[in-house]
Amino acid sequence: MHKIGIVGAGMIAEKHLNSIKKSSKIEVKWLADIDATKLIKLKKEFTIEKITEDYTNILNDDEVSAVLICTPPNLHKEMFIASLEAGKHVFLEKPAALNLEELDEMIRIQRSYPQSIVCDCSARHSRLQPKFVAVKKIIDSGLLGEVYYIHHNSVGRNGRPGIEYHPEAKWFLNKAIAGGGPLFDWGVYDLSFHLGVLDDKPELQEVKDVMLKSGLDSFDPGKLIYDVEEMFTASLTLTNGVRYFWERANHANMETPNETRIYGTLGGLKFAFCSWDDPDITIYDYDSEGKARKTTQTVKMENHSDDDALISHFEDLLDGIAEPAMPLTLVRKHLDIIWKCYKKAEN
Repeated sequence: MHKIGIVGAGMIAEKHLNSIKKSSKIEVKWLADIDATKLIKLKKEFTIEKITEDYTNILNDDEVSAVLICTPPNLHKEMFIASLEAGKHVFLEKPAALNLEELDEMIRIQRSYPQSIVCDCSARHSRLQPKFVAVKKIIDSGLLGEVYYIHHNSVGRNGRPGIEYHPEAKWFLNKAIAGGGPLFDWGVYDLSFHLGVLDDKPELQEVKDVMLKSGLDSFDPGKLIYDVEEMFTASLTLTNGVRYFWERANHANMETPNETRIYGTLGGLKFAFCSWDDPDITIYDYDSEGKARKTTQTVKMENHSDDDALISHFEDLLDGIAEPAMPLTLVRKHLDIIWKCYKKAEN
């Protein structure tokens, strides 16, 4: 049995606790948060042995082998380094860090603790779910030929964290705490999925046509600071002749369903990669006579839970039977693309 500690008792920690209670291999010994009311509530609900307002109490417990960091991104670096220095394995919620300097320091420190397992949670909606496996298998089969263009869009309304669906998390609206809006929060999933199905081979060459839009929201969030973007678009040029057009919005005066279109020299794919979206992958190719053909592959999603899959992956890592789906070096590649988009928008 792996005894772990969780730092942060918000919505995402509660999701992890719900998945962990199904596990026969992981026990949550500690839960830490600065909100004593939350701690008492979750201790009772999930039968957690110890709660604390000081997360270092977890690090000082020799029975604890791993720490799951579920705090806002501005706290990640400090807690990540302290956990490694205490000899713990670390499962880190995404996004991993606020900026490249922080992340590089985290990677540098990690190299000093090679015995510690480190994995980032941006695998949640990407590499640990059946649609990723199905799309990658189709691409690897050669059915599409050479992939040269990816077009991804997901534009919604009233999707503002801290207002509609998570009122306690208004820190999402503050860039100094959250790091950014949909580009930062959801971009890590987009890149993990879309570059992952291409074996992580494409590298960024150029960022163009970046638009960050804010000020669309007239609803009072109950906070003075609301400085994250609400919508972004970007066009990326990658190696291997791949172009990537990218559009995401939490709140815009338009709705476009989450959808990815992958274009290849021999065929194409259209799908919505989130687990709660349509399970069908539409395949565009040609029959033996060269006539255009459209077929559908339905991915079995009925028994899949993204959160359960993440905890199952955590178990495998702790048991030493898997490699991290998202090591920090790969996280750096994705976040560097995102940060370059922000920088381009400022110029």
